[in-house]
Amino acid sequence: MKSPFRIFLSLGIVLSLHISAGAEDVPEGFRPLFNSKDLSGWFGRKTEDPAKLKEMTAEELKAHKESTLDDIHAHWTVVDGVLHNDGKGLYLTTDKDYADFELRLEYKTVALADSGIYLRGVPQVQIWDSTEDKKFKLGADKGSGGLWNQQGHAGQGSTGSRRQALR
Repeated sequence: MKSPFRIFLSLGIVLSLHISAGAEDVPEGFRPLFNSKDLSGWFGRKTEDPAKLKEMTAEELKAHKESTLDDIHAHWTVVDGVLHNDGKGLYLTTDKDYADFELRLEYKTVALADSGIYLRGVPQVQIWDSTEDKKFKLGADKGSGGLWNQQGHAGQGSTGSRRQALR
């Protein structure tokens, strides 16, 4: 059985993100995560164990999601079909769980960016400014797209602290 997940968009610095969503872009059998119009289907999360969501009752989960909406609307906007974050606030998180996925997106970021997209809460697909030499010791010189923050999450498809590149 495949483990369902939520996609967390961990965008810690100003970031523009376009997730293909036009009906003509979505292959048969797939559904878009983002409607290119508003933040419907998303709620906010901070960095915390995603298992906490599964422990909540349906009523608690609904209340939790609703309590995050003011924050995401304060820091996330949609302009011309593109998600924008001001570098503050909670991470966007899909309202629905997904077992299988293919994530296609384009992103545009700013100098000194250090951000990413969490898959199933862990790991994070790293997005950062690969020209910032102060972050080279962390791996920024290798560019965006690597998997990070996997320590101690063997049940999440990884062991140890491996860093893997996405293709």
